[in-house]
Amino acid sequence: MTGVLMVVIPHVLVGIAIATKTGNPALALPLAFLSHFVLDLLPHWNPHIYTEIKKFGHLQPRTVSIIVLDSAIALLLGLFFASRHLPDTAMALTILLGAFFAILPDLLEAPYYFLRTRHPLMIKVVEFEHSLQGSAPFVPGVLIQVVIAAAALWWILV
Repeated sequence: MTGVLMVVIPHVLVGIAIATKTGNPALALPLAFLSHFVLDLLPHWNPHIYTEIKKFGHLQPRTVSIIVLDSAIALLLGLFFASRHLPDTAMALTILLGAFFAILPDLLEAPYYFLRTRHPLMIKVVEFEHSLQGSAPFVPGVLIQVVIAAAALWWILV
């Protein structure tokens, strides 16, 4: 079974890395956005939200907990790395926007999953994103995401 989103932490860290290293929002934001699709193509584990919606009509409580925790950690990472560049507010904002653009495709799907919006355009967006997913079993899938997150952290910090 294939899910619809890689957990957002690796996406956010890659977006932060791109923003940190380019420093130019005109370059960083489109690259961060495109990085989302590249990462989704890699085999990874994620909560199977697409399948849960199709099977149960709603997300399971465990899945919602994973999404909330993942999102909270991702938000804290974005705020932390942006704050490291203060008082350079332009760079801090570029980093926050890099993180945001890196998860924007998943955010665009949120109304489908959480508000049960079933507009035909929303369904097409969800199905497109679903078609890109590289799925892997839990252990290797999480390991791949850990490697991506670690590589992005290394890139941010060097």
